[in-house]
Amino acid sequence: MENKQISLTLPKPLFEMSSEYSKEYGYRNLQEFILDLIRKNVVLKNLDRYKKIEEKMKKGMGVKKLNQKEAIGYLRSL
Repeated sequence: MENKQISLTLPKPLFEMSSEYSKEYGYRNLQEFILDLIRKNVVLKNLDRYKKIEEKMKKGMGVKKLNQKEAIGYLRSL
């Protein structure tokens, strides 16, 4: 996996609180803590989004109904 580098500027109080928090909760450094926050946020938000979509589909909301021929055509277009 290729890594990309970013630059992040934080207000001093937030930086200090984040550094303290990361040490208190066993992160090796602030970067590891920030990576974990991003990972959790992305995964949890997507999971929540997918659950909402699934609930709508089960209720038939926002679902396009296709006949067999249309469904095959759609799948082939993916």
